[in-house]
Amino acid sequence: MNARTFVLFGLLCALSLGAAWAYQQTKRQPKPKPAVKLVSFKKDVAPVLKKYCLPCHTEEMMNPSELYLDSYENLALGGKHGKPIVAGAPDSSLLMQKLSAKAPFGDRMPLKLKTPFPDDTLKVLSEWILQGAKNN
Repeated sequence: MNARTFVLFGLLCALSLGAAWAYQQTKRQPKPKPAVKLVSFKKDVAPVLKKYCLPCHTEEMMNPSELYLDSYENLALGGKHGKPIVAGAPDSSLLMQKLSAKAPFGDRMPLKLKTPFPDDTLKVLSEWILQGAKNN
């Protein structure tokens, strides 16, 4: 083998190794995370409030907490115990605390529900608060 052939063989080997390395790097790229579904107050949260909360928390039903959940504006105003939502912080939000097994005061909500609040419904509320509790 002459020197020229040896150099060409060396270049071909280097190019092959480089291509193989580049191919392996593309295989190791992390898979993109699925897009987070934007939770809508109007489509996702309001129906939950209507189903579970509005039997008691409307202006027509004078409830002791003075918390009215029949509109976004009333929800944002809060009641006797303050604002029920801390945007971006579901664990600090009174709404989530009152729906959990250990309410910080008074009874767990909703009062008339014999079974625990559905986990998938809690997740929707939690995600909405985490996303900023917007009126969307």
